[in-house]
Amino acid sequence: MIISMNLEQLMQKIQQVADQYSEKYGIEYTDDWFVMKLQEELGEMVQAHLISSGRTRRKAETNDQAREALAQEIADVFCYTLLFAKRLNIDVEKAVKDKWFAYLENEQK
Repeated sequence: MIISMNLEQLMQKIQQVADQYSEKYGIEYTDDWFVMKLQEELGEMVQAHLISSGRTRRKAETNDQAREALAQEIADVFCYTLLFAKRLNIDVEKAVKDKWFAYLENEQK
C-alpha cells in the first residue's frame, strides 16, 4: 500500500518516531549527533548496496531480503536527513527548488 503524504505530514510522522527513539534510548539530539548518525546510516546503506549487488559477502540473505535491507537503509538516510534539516531550520522544499529545480527552469529558457 502506498501512502501519499505531503512533506509536512511526513515530517510529523518521522518526528514522532524520532521522539520515541530518543526517549527509549536516552538520546540527546545535537547537530553533531545527527551528522555522525547520518554517516553511520550512510555506511549501512553502502554495505546493503554492496550485498544486494553481489560485491561483498552475503549474510545468508535471499535477493529479496538483500533488496529490502537496502530499502530500509535508504529510508534511514532519508529520514535522518530530514530530521537534521528540521533541526537546523532548513526549508528542504525551498532548498530542493533552489538547487535542483533551478536546472529545469534553465532548460525552459
